[in-house]
Amino acid sequence: MKRAARLLRGLLILSSFWLQTQPGLPAPPGKKLLTLQEVIHSDSIVAPGISGLRWRPGGKQLTYVRPGPPGATRLCAYDLERRTETVLFDPSIRKEKVALDSYQWSPRGDAILLEGENDLWLLEAQSGQLRRLTQDEDAEEVPAFSPAGDRIAFVKKHDLYVLDLEKGAARRLTQDGSGTVYNGRLDWVYEEELADRSTARAFEWSPDGKHLAYLRLDDGPVPEYPITDYLGAHVRLVSERFPQPGDSNPRASLHVVAVEDAAAQPARLTLDAQQVEYLGPAFAWTPDATALCFLALNRAQTEISVHRWEPGSGRDRVLFVEHDPYWVNSLEPPRFLEGGREFLWVSERDGWQHVYLYTAEGKLVRQITRGAWMLDRPVFQDAPLFQLDPQEKWLYFAATHPDPRERQLYRVHLDGSGLERITSEAGSHTLDLSPDGRLLADRFSSPDTPPVTRLINSDGTPGALLDNPTHHLDDYALGRREFLEVKAHDGATLYAELLKPPDFDPTRKYPVIVDVYGGPHVQLVQKHWEGAALFEQLLAQNGFLVWTLDGRGSWGRGHAWESAIFENMGKHELEDQLAGVDYLKSLPYVDGARLGIRGWSYGGYMTLYALTHAPDVFKCGAAGAPVTDWKFYDSIYTERYMRMASENPEGYKSASPLEAATNLRARLLIIHGTSDDNVHLQNTINFLDALIRAGKPYEFHLQPGQKHGFQGDIPRSYVDQRILDFFRSNL
Repeated sequence: MKRAARLLRGLLILSSFWLQTQPGLPAPPGKKLLTLQEVIHSDSIVAPGISGLRWRPGGKQLTYVRPGPPGATRLCAYDLERRTETVLFDPSIRKEKVALDSYQWSPRGDAILLEGENDLWLLEAQSGQLRRLTQDEDAEEVPAFSPAGDRIAFVKKHDLYVLDLEKGAARRLTQDGSGTVYNGRLDWVYEEELADRSTARAFEWSPDGKHLAYLRLDDGPVPEYPITDYLGAHVRLVSERFPQPGDSNPRASLHVVAVEDAAAQPARLTLDAQQVEYLGPAFAWTPDATALCFLALNRAQTEISVHRWEPGSGRDRVLFVEHDPYWVNSLEPPRFLEGGREFLWVSERDGWQHVYLYTAEGKLVRQITRGAWMLDRPVFQDAPLFQLDPQEKWLYFAATHPDPRERQLYRVHLDGSGLERITSEAGSHTLDLSPDGRLLADRFSSPDTPPVTRLINSDGTPGALLDNPTHHLDDYALGRREFLEVKAHDGATLYAELLKPPDFDPTRKYPVIVDVYGGPHVQLVQKHWEGAALFEQLLAQNGFLVWTLDGRGSWGRGHAWESAIFENMGKHELEDQLAGVDYLKSLPYVDGARLGIRGWSYGGYMTLYALTHAPDVFKCGAAGAPVTDWKFYDSIYTERYMRMASENPEGYKSASPLEAATNLRARLLIIHGTSDDNVHLQNTINFLDALIRAGKPYEFHLQPGQKHGFQGDIPRSYVDQRILDFFRSNL
């Protein structure tokens, strides 16, 4: 559910973008008004930038995917010595249908692994020759090079394989993969809730390339959830394994298999199911390849233990255990230093996500980073939380210091001394250290600046500009965005932002649309470029004030701030949103009788929760793909924050919009996709049933065939128009 925040500012927010230009609304002299089609096809306003940054092993080139003509991309390389860009591969001029979005460099830097047509391909960097490595109907998933670059491991039909690049032969390493047994690949709930959708891969090469450690998930005990596909001559029932609160979860075990010895049986480690419910989706080998460090969690996710397992001897021991009264957030495996005598560990034990140094035996040496701020990385991306230079002199990271609405880059010595801020521009920066530790590739943006990619030296001095996409924002009549600090009812500071119409007149009274997410691990109010900004501008252009506030439960302000929602979702989030409403009503240009609210996923939940628990505040609301009762959502997410219903019956009841459906007074539009595999349609159907029983009117938009995030121009345009009509009619 975490990445659904993007759906608020994307889909949901899509929802706003339905706001087409109002008839008769004049554009300021020399400026244009946005249209719905321009917002959906925003490349004509803000050109897409480069993506997929990868340092070529050796550190002398940085490669990336550069957009070309509509629908076309090229793999390019920037040479640090020549300061020139060259094209390594252009799929548009090849007959093979090969994608660039998941390309990988060989550890030797001489070849690039590509995927396409359900097969694997190898591009020779020097000659440009493209070689097909596999050729069958089944997809080779989550591939990864061996440390020496001579082999590639992958998963096919839930079994683990290894391909010898010299011999061209692939060997199957596991034999029991099936629709319920996953070898080396995460199932739905692990990928969604423990890996944060950053990766589906669940195997690791040993440093010497002789073994593969992999996670095995048995979904046999997990209940099947039916999803109906109506778009065909015959209705088709699709089944997914989806554990709801209190249900049986996947049975997890850890295995190590020898790559070269076909006769050897995999080593297996199974822990006490009474104490361990989940294994961390990522794990780490010791540098000498003799042991594997992994994480184990209890079902409540309040206790995490760091294990050191030696597959050769079978010895498994717990290095240390961390406890949290609410839940554990970080599942970063240990990061071993050169020589293997020490490792780095990420923890929120002091209330903030920081880095600690441990001996290989699990003894704490020191806390390296500290303060009322936290390390962070881009959400839902397979990116490291921190990086080290080759000499292990400096630790590099992005942090919420000094403003939690920004992400600035820092470095610090491993003894905790010499903390240096590397970046200075107000906004958000990302981290990508070169292999030699001399340069950083920084992707920078601010609310008014679409992403710019440039190189900076490791001490922060400027380097080359790699990408500054053109935009035509100045051609349009855009509103002004204000970042504000509002006091909660208990005096806490809440961060908010307000977007005003481009022709804002302080003597007028404006209706307000409140964009809400509200859930854990998501932060909406950030000083960065957001693709949904154009959608919000379209709303403002049509005469609405657009308001967003992050309250208790949101990300970026420490564990205590986020864990305020524990066992009672909705309550504290709504209280903070209502404090924001009080502030809005204090403004002379706000019409307090014309307030609307909208959200998607958790934001859809908060929309319904607000309309049923503060029924006289909002005139109308649009809820997309909402959770309506937490008993319907998945086990790992829900139990983390709410525990099981049997343990917290009153919390489940008080957090449920379904239980309070009879309180609804506002006009309501609910939107859901028939094939939603995340927040199932069951949520909305039950809520509509409750409204019917209570005699409450509603509007309902059912999107055939769409999952949790609606895809395609036609579905997006249609939904946007429905929401546009709804808010125009009710605000």
